[in-house]
Amino acid sequence: MRGTVQAMAPVLSVENLSIALPDGGDRPFAVENVSFEVKPNEVVCLVGESGSGKSMIAHALLSLLPKGVAVASGTVMVAGKNPVELDRQALRRLRGGDAAMIFQEPLSSLNPLKRVGKQIEEMILTHQEPTPSASEVYDRVQQLLTQVGLPNPKLLEKSYPFELSGGQRQRVMIAMAMANRPALLIADEPTTALDVTTQRQILGLIDDLRRDRGMGVLLITHDFGVVADVADRVVVLRHGKVVEQGTVEEVLRHPKADYTRELIDAVPKARLDQINRKDVHSEPLLEVIGLQKTFRVKRGFLQPPREVVAADGISLTLHEGETLAVVGESGSGKSTLGRMILRLTEPDDGAIRFNGQDLRRLRGEALRQARKQLQIVFQDPFASLDPRQKIGDAIARGPMAFGTSRAEAMEQAKKLLMRVGLSAVAADRYPHEFSGGQRQRICIARALALKPRVLIADEAVSALDVSVQAQVLALLAELRKEMKLAMVFITHDLRIAAEIADRVIVLQKGRIVEEGATADVFIAPQATYTRDLLDAIPGRNFFDQPGFANETGKIPTARMSS
Repeated sequence: MRGTVQAMAPVLSVENLSIALPDGGDRPFAVENVSFEVKPNEVVCLVGESGSGKSMIAHALLSLLPKGVAVASGTVMVAGKNPVELDRQALRRLRGGDAAMIFQEPLSSLNPLKRVGKQIEEMILTHQEPTPSASEVYDRVQQLLTQVGLPNPKLLEKSYPFELSGGQRQRVMIAMAMANRPALLIADEPTTALDVTTQRQILGLIDDLRRDRGMGVLLITHDFGVVADVADRVVVLRHGKVVEQGTVEEVLRHPKADYTRELIDAVPKARLDQINRKDVHSEPLLEVIGLQKTFRVKRGFLQPPREVVAADGISLTLHEGETLAVVGESGSGKSTLGRMILRLTEPDDGAIRFNGQDLRRLRGEALRQARKQLQIVFQDPFASLDPRQKIGDAIARGPMAFGTSRAEAMEQAKKLLMRVGLSAVAADRYPHEFSGGQRQRICIARALALKPRVLIADEAVSALDVSVQAQVLALLAELRKEMKLAMVFITHDLRIAAEIADRVIVLQKGRIVEEGATADVFIAPQATYTRDLLDAIPGRNFFDQPGFANETGKIPTARMSS
């Protein structure tokens, strides 16, 4: 995917940038003395743990820093312009004109009350001079939606964001970013929480647009597989400082800094030959039998609703202390399955049995008591926390609802925060004061507060950097042993599924196309769809080579298993 870097002036130059934080934080600077550049037709990846300053740098480039945070020193030049020196009108032309940004969470970034076509139109009308005609704008919107690979642009432009899948929303964000042919594209975690095939498509789309237009790309990511696949150069950040930068080969194959080596070592490298197969003789703790669910999506006036099958006869079992991974593309029914198990979404047909009880028959207090033992970590940490509630209260609220005193519940909350890699003092802070990855850790702590018997983790580590991801996975493994915790682990990352799961089910369009022991499914997949998912794993050709994973432990390619 890498292109030829043009010998031209950089489209982005960052020199000795320092960004000051408000007084009272854990450090004075979010970013300190950072320098790097991006040239035309070049992809530079910013990597580092949550809180390392990656997103702060991205926001500083377009003068989008939050209130109370400001550039303290250094210079930033975007397409030859310093955003700090621009007046409001010039800054408006820079944003979305010379430089554009794809934000981390498309659902939070798009206006829920506007159709997506109107939002793309707004980008064009705001930044292009002279103002194009209505027919020119319409044609441009259709062209952009076609370029980003969205089906039926004439129909899709009339959709609202909530009617689209995560991958489709991200494509809309890319269309908006590319509307005015920017010289620099800033992509802040553009593939987080996307399944591997959609992720490959999105990265391929960004690469095609880069090559066609010769633009520079600053890609912020915590996924080293993505770095290995797309980067020309890599900048490694820690606590707001650059610890290392160089070509992708230099940084990933021959890292100089201990911290970089630690990050690379944390990339999941499952040893499939060492997975312990479980001989299960007990009755299932959770049993799902023939679940059916069809959603009816409203369309235009006088048009019949469109039917989307999310579950088509799904059956599975889960035993005490077992982890079952559920993998598949966006829209395959993974999240719907998790929500149906908790009866947050009512199935159309089928049975759900937990600990001998039929959950579909429970009502009132009986259902409430059952749900205490069935907890979920949702996919989106931004929408899962009340912005007006301190996180200590958010974690303690569940135990308090079942009779635990406030003092004891708060003490437990602080211990859980430390167990997921945060400090106890974080209990007195609000969600907006944390990064996306930190918020996901808070959600995991909240789910564990009631000491459930079954944890449904819906992309629970998708927003975490590799080192924290490894820490949380180790924590879940430890809790599984201590509490005999059973998990339904919904993930788009097949490497994580291979590392954590005893068994795997593969969903496609609401149906199970393959299931079995993890090693069996990943070493010798029977379904073509499973082989396609394995082939789409980012960075597999890089990290599966000697020096990153033992030959017996790496996930095989489809060619090896076909």
